[in-house]
Amino acid sequence: MMVEVASRSLLVILLFAPWICTSFGSLSHGMENPIYQVKGILGESVLFAVNVSSSVTVEKMEWDFYPQSGGLGFWLGEFSHGKLEHPSPTDRFRQRLDMVDEMTLRIKDLELDDGGIYNARIWFTKAQFQEQSFSLMVYEPVPELQILLRDVSNSSGICDVTLQCQVSGKGEFDISWKRGEPLRDLGDGLVGYQISDNGTSLHLLWWPNASDSTFTCLVRNPIGEKDVSFNLLSICQTDDEGSQQRLWWMICLPISFILTLACSVIIWKRKYIFKKRDCLHNSREPALSCITTDNEERPQSWA
Repeated sequence: MMVEVASRSLLVILLFAPWICTSFGSLSHGMENPIYQVKGILGESVLFAVNVSSSVTVEKMEWDFYPQSGGLGFWLGEFSHGKLEHPSPTDRFRQRLDMVDEMTLRIKDLELDDGGIYNARIWFTKAQFQEQSFSLMVYEPVPELQILLRDVSNSSGICDVTLQCQVSGKGEFDISWKRGEPLRDLGDGLVGYQISDNGTSLHLLWWPNASDSTFTCLVRNPIGEKDVSFNLLSICQTDDEGSQQRLWWMICLPISFILTLACSVIIWKRKYIFKKRDCLHNSREPALSCITTDNEERPQSWA
């Protein structure tokens, strides 16, 4: 009988032993430690919001930091009631750290070296805590960009042009080209193009009568995107425009010549009439003087 009771007791202990060990282990070693991915922009702020149930009372929170560039990690400080109670004496963050609320740490004026792992240890009691980690990547903001016209020739109805997407600043960015509105890939029905210089230069053989005349350069990184567009119609003349201009000059040049000739004749006649009138009024011998003046003014073909 005693052996049977002992066997049952041993069986119960073996069944519940893993649960008991897990419970005691959680008190001393903490709960599961998830890692949250966070992206920050150089010069701006970033928030690390700890995910803790509102029904749980938090006594204090400790933070440490392990740089992405390598090296030893260091302690940032202890936060209690939303304040930094015991800052690290070797704090590289100076006055850039603060608590937005009791559960959210903020880093201001981000630097590239701020990238790394930030660990938060949340204490509920003196024996029970939970850890959460944040992996921070700091990126430079997407810079300003513009499209420069490098080469262009327009002959035989084809526009041969090279566009260059110029990006100010340095950093790792993805550069791509699109066409049309709305934007779509260059390879979607477009022939006669080549991309070079790490994606910054676009060489095109473009027909002015093609449906798409707008080409767009896009620059992006994990935290932003910018684009700039260029319309080839501003530099590439269409056949219709060339025909209209030629027709315009064919009409305007003869009309301009006729008008110029007519104005010259009218001006000459007016001068001739005025001189003859002055001659008749002022000369002592009108007939002889006017005949002489008339002969001098009249072209030789009239003599």
